[in-house]
Order: sequence, then C-alpha cells, then structure tokens
Amino acid sequence: MTRTQSNSHKNTAFKLSEQVKATLHAKGYSFLFNYQDYEYYKKQAKRAFNKAQAIAELFIQDNQPTKSDYHGYIF
Repeated sequence: MTRTQSNSHKNTAFKLSEQVKATLHAKGYSFLFNYQDYEYYKKQAKRAFNKAQAIAELFIQDNQPTKSDYHGYIF
C-alpha cells in the first residue's frame, strides 16, 4: 500500500492573487485588495509582462487619494 501526499500547500505562493496581495502589502496598500476588483484588473493586465505588479499598480492608481498604511509612521 502506497501513501500519497498532497502538496497543495506548497503552490499557494505562485497564485497570481497571492502575488498581488504580497505586492500590495509590501507597498502598504493591503487593505485595497478585493476579489471583484482583482478579476477586473486581471482582465486589463492580461498582456503585461509582470501581471502581479501591473494589477497592484492598477489597484493603487484607481484608489489614488487613499494613503498607504505607512503614511502615519515616521521613519
């Protein structure tokens, strides 16, 4: 009897939505992410070289007056 293991937990970092979330989080805009807008931006950025970066930029551009999470901090 052979045991099989599931490696589904290993491939979550390669999902496009996870990459977009990570990019937004790194820039301080993690609160902007939602799946409705993600699907819309995904269609717009389908020809981009770096899709995750392009989608993250679209999130930020469309919510331009919103300040990042890091705005209140002094570095």
